[in-house]
Amino acid sequence: MLHSSSGSAMRTTLITVFAIVAFLAVAFMLLPKGFSGDTSIIGQGSSVVVLAHNKDSVQSLNLMEYMNQVRDDYTSKVKFVVADANTPNGRIFIEAQQVELGSLLLFSPNGTRLQVVSNIDSQSSLRSVLDATFK
Repeated sequence: MLHSSSGSAMRTTLITVFAIVAFLAVAFMLLPKGFSGDTSIIGQGSSVVVLAHNKDSVQSLNLMEYMNQVRDDYTSKVKFVVADANTPNGRIFIEAQQVELGSLLLFSPNGTRLQVVSNIDSQSSLRSVLDATFK
């Protein structure tokens, strides 16, 4: 009887380890791709656009896709950063800025927050905001 329960415990441990590894792999795949999460660059001499991101928000996911579509055209003018609400640093930044998830925060090179935009519904509206803010 002792041998059977230790085999069951080993099987349970293996299943648990596999589940944790699978969860971490899925979580890693859901992280924003290609965007820095380093909000400390704000005020360091470059204009910065920060997405207050939540992977569970359709608006936030759409906005990230628009950012992906336009960022190559703006790399000489602005740095794109994602503050992910599912990470400690991202959550702290979003709470400190007191903004809604799915919002864009636009910062000047000296770190002044220029505006917060939350109504971007297309690539062209994102371009309009970026062009008007970072001439």
